Amino acid sequence: MNKDENTKAPCNYCNRDTKHRVLSKRITSGSDDDKGFNWRDTYEMLECCGCESVEMRWTNEFSEDPEPTVTYYPPPVARQTPKWIWGLPTEVKSLMDEIYSALHANSRRLALMGARTVVDMLLMDKVGDLGTFSEKLAQLEGHGFVGRKNREFLGAALDAGNAAAHRGYQPKKEHLDHVMDIVENLLQAVYILEEAADELKKSTPARKYKAPRGR
Repeated sequence: MNKDENTKAPCNYCNRDTKHRVLSKRITSGSDDDKGFNWRDTYEMLECCGCESVEMRWTNEFSEDPEPTVTYYPPPVARQTPKWIWGLPTEVKSLMDEIYSALHANSRRLALMGARTVVDMLLMDKVGDLGTFSEKLAQLEGHGFVGRKNREFLGAALDAGNAAAHRGYQPKKEHLDHVMDIVENLLQAVYILEEAADELKKSTPARKYKAPRGR
């Protein structure tokens, strides 16, 4: 192995593909003459040249496959976990952690079904068990937690979750990103920003009264 060998790889801390130093490399290979195929496994320990975090890359090449399979340990982060997640109710945060794990593993159906369940948990918490999802969303709007447009966005996210759960719908990555944007915005608005706004009001000095001129 070349001592100064470098490569491009995803970095979970820099949150992008960065230049990595190859710390070590091991290659194993084999073949089956009777069946006429061969394979090669390349294992590399990589160090990010920016933050110096270390990861392993396994590249599997198989003669019957058109492209090699590349796997990273730990797996690349598909979506950054928002810092405010610690302010969510315990059960909601726990489920969100599982959703992010599913995203990182590219288990898009599981992530989508989880997102639908999170919305259901929020609806139960804020408006109770009041009929259909549409009726619950109407109650959520009526209580002032969301506006009309956000209610429509939530309806679309719930429909996608139902399709994944009952019709085997496999969302595209960009569609799943839209659902996660909607769900994260809802959770932040309902559980985080309301409390933050109350604290901000309490800490903001009151406006001093100024008497009208001529008095």
